[in-house]
Amino acid sequence: MQFVNSLKDFSAKYDYFIFDLWGVIHDGEKAYDGVLEAISLLRSQGKKICFLSNAPRRASKVVDVLASYGITRNLYDFILTSGEATFHDFEKNQKNNFQDFGKKYFYIGPKKDIDLLDGLQYVMVDKASDANVAIATGFDHQYSTLEEKLSQIHEALQNNLPLICVNPDLIVVKQDGHEMICAGVMAAEYEKMQGKVFYYGKPYSAVYKMTLELFNCKDKQKIIAIGDGMETDIKGAADFGIDSALLTGGILCNKLGVKYGQAADENKVREICESYEIFPQYIIPNL
Repeated sequence: MQFVNSLKDFSAKYDYFIFDLWGVIHDGEKAYDGVLEAISLLRSQGKKICFLSNAPRRASKVVDVLASYGITRNLYDFILTSGEATFHDFEKNQKNNFQDFGKKYFYIGPKKDIDLLDGLQYVMVDKASDANVAIATGFDHQYSTLEEKLSQIHEALQNNLPLICVNPDLIVVKQDGHEMICAGVMAAEYEKMQGKVFYYGKPYSAVYKMTLELFNCKDKQKIIAIGDGMETDIKGAADFGIDSALLTGGILCNKLGVKYGQAADENKVREICESYEIFPQYIIPNL
């Protein structure tokens, strides 16, 4: 692992850049300092850029969010979200006469992501007993706890529903250090209760295969993933056989005692990487 100051220290080596969003590009309210400059510089050098996110919604909705942060469409090639991957897999299932998951689903998540399967022929039902599958996208509020969705989780389990986790992340962190739980917490609880879970997004290989296809990238040595999550971004890249850079000011900020842009203690970072047995090629405090 190399501890470097920013993307400039290794960008010449790569042609394709996969960026995580929350914790790397923004914190759900605004872009981090220096992000626009860093991405603009890569684009001026002819680099290809995608945003690969575990956001449980369609990519088109993320386009609008990024634009509100000043990250306009000309600054990247495409967005691939776990929600987009879920949509396309369910679209295939529909074409196969709903043979994998059935047609009726029990939704567990906030209203803002309830339109995930809009445009398809699935039917959302109010009772788990009427469903073939449960779909979990996340929680309602920034201060939510697992308790908020526990009754729905138990209802899905009692009816032996497979659970679709559209966001494998456990937490995301805002710039002030506040941690918000994600659908991955529900999925972990469901598995603990012996329920069956299907995951979409990082660190699973399907989204990386889709990314390379969309990039039309043939050489894995020319691609790098930049993220803040050891269990998702860095593990996903390592498992898929591509290089990665860990940004320390996102998910790990509280554990490392730093904010976005501040260099982390190298020994603490090494301890974290050793605990996961995952080692990114680069460690950066910001883009």
